[in-house]
Amino acid sequence: MRHPKPLRARGGHRYTRRVSARDVPLVVPCHGVTDEGVRVGDTAREMEGRGLVEVADDLAAIMAAARAGRAVVALDGCAAGCQARWLDAQGVLATGTAAPNRRPRPLSRVVPPAQAQRTNSLDDYLLAVDALTAPVVECGAVVDAPTLAAHVAQLLGVSRPAAGEMIGRLEKDGLVFRGGRKEVLLTPSGRRATDVLLRRQRILERFVVETLGYGVADCYEEARGLAPGFDEDALERLWLALGRPDRCPHGRPIDAEEARRTARDLIALSAAQPGAAVRVDRLEEGSRERLQALDDAGIRPGSVLTDVEVHPAADLVSFTADDGREAISVSLAGSVLVRQERTGG
Repeated sequence: MRHPKPLRARGGHRYTRRVSARDVPLVVPCHGVTDEGVRVGDTAREMEGRGLVEVADDLAAIMAAARAGRAVVALDGCAAGCQARWLDAQGVLATGTAAPNRRPRPLSRVVPPAQAQRTNSLDDYLLAVDALTAPVVECGAVVDAPTLAAHVAQLLGVSRPAAGEMIGRLEKDGLVFRGGRKEVLLTPSGRRATDVLLRRQRILERFVVETLGYGVADCYEEARGLAPGFDEDALERLWLALGRPDRCPHGRPIDAEEARRTARDLIALSAAQPGAAVRVDRLEEGSRERLQALDDAGIRPGSVLTDVEVHPAADLVSFTADDGREAISVSLAGSVLVRQERTGG
């Protein structure tokens, strides 16, 4: 079975140097673009310069060293634990993870309970696995992280046995694989199939918002209901009729690969610098209620937020939007990916 590719650093760089035979721990550092992520990367390189550790992220070399009994340390920049989760997905248990004392934001449901009346299809399960195994974290990076059938069940509002049965069907079709602890990841074939589904979903979301008049908070489920009625030819005709849009109403690029690539250049609103001015790039949120809360606070793709302040003790992020000063929870701000605005000087 092929494994997912290792995480890349900023600019798409990937470390490829071979691991030496030195008797020091291997360190897999955070590649995030937040201050914490950059600081962790600098710390790892400094420790390596002193001969205390060896920095690596070549999967084959790490696995070989781990089998030989060498310590592997995942050095993460936040509580999302991307590097530890990535290693765990490959069957390598990191002996330690360093991360600031931050709370990871909770999972959001893809389908709110009030609307979960449509029977979930295999496509819904594939999209749920994608959402859970490619989470967006504070630095904006999308990572390959393992999930479990129980998490898929929670996300779709179904029983664990039902989720396990459907994931078994996906596994039989070669779209997901499960490790020794029943963790679930997309295979390369599963990733390609999911990217097709994501493109279809995002085009249909534009259709239900622009043509049918639904709000952004409702467009996910409405588009899911329409999806079975559109074959590839009809979808392409619809995309052309809509003016060839390149983004969905949530701001995500229609092309799923581009969405993953460009997410690495963004940060979550909850990680913005004090006093920063940022432009909202996309909303990585599936709950209707939380999407509505973002809209009520003036947070929409393309909107500019100024004088951003994060107040961890109060669990709030405050900012100035078009309608004045607003505040939302740190958790909700974690689902808003932004780009820092350049200031003239």
